[in-house]
Amino acid sequence: MVDVRELEITSGVKSGAGTVIKLTSELFGRPVVHDIMEIVTWDPPRELGVVHRGQFTGTAAFRLEPARGGTIFIWWEEFKPPLGPLGELGFALIVGPHLRRVFRRSMDNVRRLAEQHENRGT
Repeated sequence: MVDVRELEITSGVKSGAGTVIKLTSELFGRPVVHDIMEIVTWDPPRELGVVHRGQFTGTAAFRLEPARGGTIFIWWEEFKPPLGPLGELGFALIVGPHLRRVFRRSMDNVRRLAEQHENRGT
């Protein structure tokens, strides 16, 4: 993810379900979003699911689905911004469109890495 600036595993569990991750990511170029995520679904190599418990709360997952000639990568997020109705309005008008651009750039990185891996024949 192109906006992540710091990532630290804070739990005794270092891999798989139960792992807790603290991260700081940028919003409009400033490292201001502090997130605590717990991995709740761990099914390698098919799925990784998390619960967000930081400034934004909700759930998210990365999932791989087989497809003819390749694999489909699915990334979904459902989260609730802080500050109630005011936060939801700010998210709808300003933050959401910005995050869609950031997520698109992150997906471009995933695509590029997958293509590099495929081109190496591994």
